[in-house]
Amino acid sequence: MTFLTDFGLEDGYAGVMKGVVLAHAPGARLVDITHQVPPFNLRAAALILENSFPSFPAGSIHVMVVDPGVGSSRRHLYVEAAGHFFTGPDNGVLGRIAAQNNGSVFEIDSTTLGATQPSSTFHGRDIYALAAAKLLAGLDSASFTSQITDPEVIEIPEPRKLKQGLQAEVIYIDHFGNLVTNLRVQHLGGSSCVHLGKDRVAIVRTYSELEEGKPGLILNSWGYYEIASREGSAAQLLGIKAGKKVSVKL
Repeated sequence: MTFLTDFGLEDGYAGVMKGVVLAHAPGARLVDITHQVPPFNLRAAALILENSFPSFPAGSIHVMVVDPGVGSSRRHLYVEAAGHFFTGPDNGVLGRIAAQNNGSVFEIDSTTLGATQPSSTFHGRDIYALAAAKLLAGLDSASFTSQITDPEVIEIPEPRKLKQGLQAEVIYIDHFGNLVTNLRVQHLGGSSCVHLGKDRVAIVRTYSELEEGKPGLILNSWGYYEIASREGSAAQLLGIKAGKKVSVKL
């Protein structure tokens, strides 16, 4: 079972969810994908989850709790997709996983699950970890879920065509300060360099090929081009934040 949250590691929330799982499935193997998703950042959660879960064995259960709508009327989801299972809120992240993998989406009935008095601020503990734990312990999902066809689905924008080139967007900034854009191979073709705004930058294969102190483009392990700086933070170097639009000339 994996966990992906924006809880951080200071307050005990991540550990408490693991306690819920172990109370129902003492032999569970628990793995943290991360608890450092930027707070409330659903796009970041979607990108990290969709590029992480395929590395785990088929049959794994993934608990995703980045949940700015906690306590509201948004639904609780259980998803089956690509041989994996997911629990989390209906805020677009799990709907995207299902849409990408031709998966099936179910709504969790918290009362039938046994979460009769869930906290209005901690559904990660009282619903999503509990559902995952009971599934791991052998409970049939049909006993507490019903299939739905209209989950929320978060979209990652495509680059927009301009008269001369493209308008890309920084969709994520990683721990190293690399600026992950929505550009993929099909957008840049065989180009060896591009203009980002007024700056001409090289497209390189490895970080070591970058000229020190100058940004470049590199295809990352997720299949997106990122703006990187050799042994430094491109975000700091360029003063760019997530959501920034960048004009690209081939």
